[in-house]
Amino acid sequence: MSEDLRQFGSWSGENVTMGQVLSALDDLRRGEERAASRTSVVNLVVVAPDDARAARATNAIHGMGGRHPGRSVTVVCRGTGQDDEPGGLDADVALHGSLADGHRVWSEDVRLGVRGPLSHHLDSLVEPLTLPDLPVVVWFTGHPPTLDEPLLQAADAVVVDTKEPAAEQLAAVSTLAQRHTVVDLAWIRLHPWRNLLAGLFEPTALRPFVTGITSATVSGKPGARLLLGGWLVSRLSLAPSAITLADGRHASMSLTGECGGERAEFRVWRSEGDRVVNARASTVEGGEPGNIRADDRMALPDDAMSWSLAEALTHLRRDRVHAAALQAALAL
Repeated sequence: MSEDLRQFGSWSGENVTMGQVLSALDDLRRGEERAASRTSVVNLVVVAPDDARAARATNAIHGMGGRHPGRSVTVVCRGTGQDDEPGGLDADVALHGSLADGHRVWSEDVRLGVRGPLSHHLDSLVEPLTLPDLPVVVWFTGHPPTLDEPLLQAADAVVVDTKEPAAEQLAAVSTLAQRHTVVDLAWIRLHPWRNLLAGLFEPTALRPFVTGITSATVSGKPGARLLLGGWLVSRLSLAPSAITLADGRHASMSLTGECGGERAEFRVWRSEGDRVVNARASTVEGGEPGNIRADDRMALPDDAMSWSLAEALTHLRRDRVHAAALQAALAL
């Protein structure tokens, strides 16, 4: 929990009704209405397949502090969801205060544990908990939703994380992005790599190499290397065969290009144990790096998940570059 965040009050219950949850929210607000000002900007709905992912999502939300105050509703689907399974609803409600622009504001956390057939009607559970006239953002922390997921109809934007997806999941996100506004946390976290690589081509002497890239090696975890590889294919008009993918703990890109009889290498990487992304462009002489033509670096945020979530909620719009990278990644 952020050092800025302070819990004002809480309530919990097992086998409760939605009416009891709403009453608990009202009671907590009335009891703490003088403790801080209410400043809500978003309804964030989190769908988690288990308690561990729900906890990670809650930590990320709390890590944002007062940047995006609002109401978060975390739904944990327990059991099999079969119609013959005993149904039930458990709930935890909490009010938190944080600082925003020097002012103390408060927001609300609602956590629902859903069992049985209720898991097929999450839209009806969530709808009475959303604040009117504010965007509804649904974050799916597990598998991406199917297109017939009822919650999608109520969502102004959908948040996913393609950090380590299976191939079919990446395809599902690509299809989803064609019909809904999808914001990918993994794509946001890769911004420093993409920004630094683009910057290497800004010097006049290196700009012509943009159209002369012949090959690239992209390393990282599955989602990162696929996204970056797809991005290179879509932005540089490369053939998929020009991309070599490799496993790695941290993302990195190494591109080789030719222009006017000269060869150059463009690298973006993160060193082990260092929260900094490095970028370097150098000539290639005799198969070895020669003179450095450009050099840059960018510090990474301490809490990447909270940072990427805050960025996602700030930019709730379709990203055509991301959509193109996803589509190209499917060919890799």
